[in-house]
Order: sequence, then structure tokens, then C-alpha cells
Amino acid sequence: MGCIIDCICKDCGTEFEIRKGGGFTNYDLHCDKCGKLKIVDFDDLGEIHLRYLKGLDRPYCVATMGRDKFIQENYPGNPIDENEYHRLVEEFAGKCECGGKFTFDAQPRCPNCVSLEYEPGGKDGAGNIMLYD
Repeated sequence: MGCIIDCICKDCGTEFEIRKGGGFTNYDLHCDKCGKLKIVDFDDLGEIHLRYLKGLDRPYCVATMGRDKFIQENYPGNPIDENEYHRLVEEFAGKCECGGKFTFDAQPRCPNCVSLEYEPGGKDGAGNIMLYD
């Protein structure tokens, strides 16, 4: 499950929103250097995602259960485990224009000063959170 959170940077005061996680059909990866977001859709991953689904002993999620089962039963490719899958997804995501790389572990950063020091806040100070899939 993904989330969008209104934040305020503790270092420069910039108000921004961060997006973390992903949904039923995509991942939200961030650059390990500047924090920029890159959304990677499962369909764009092609064989990488199919091979991962093939190796699961259950559906990826309830929303894609029927499709996942069909792939697990019919896809002829070799399965891969989660570690290999994450490596290949990060490789597919490529390099950021700043020279960093998009990873599952990289944290969002302030878009103004690239600080990791921020807190829920935003325009109304409530730190609004929206969950999505």
C-alpha cells in the first residue's frame, strides 16, 4: 500500500508531499542521492514481473489475484526470488538525472534542499495522509 503525506522540511521550511510504497500495480522508487520519485509500473517490467509472479506461492495481491494465478500456471519462464526481483527492478528503473540510482530503500527528500529532515505538516499543519493502492 502506498501513501502520500504532506510534509514540511525542518531545514528550509519548504512544504511538499512525499509518496512512498506503491500500489497494486506499481512501485514508488526514490533516487538514493536526490530523493526524486520514479513510478515503475508492473506492466512496464514485462518479463521481470512475470518471472517474479511465477515464483510466488500466492497471488501478489487480492486485486490482481486472477491474473497472478493465470501467470503462475501458464507462464513458461523461470521464476526469480524477491532479492533478484528487487535488483532487476532497480536496474530497470535506471539512473536519475542527478547521477543517483532509484532504489526500494532510498528515502524521499526535500525537493528544495534534498534534506532528509522533514515532518508531517503541509499548508494546514495537519500532516494529511492519503493511503492508496
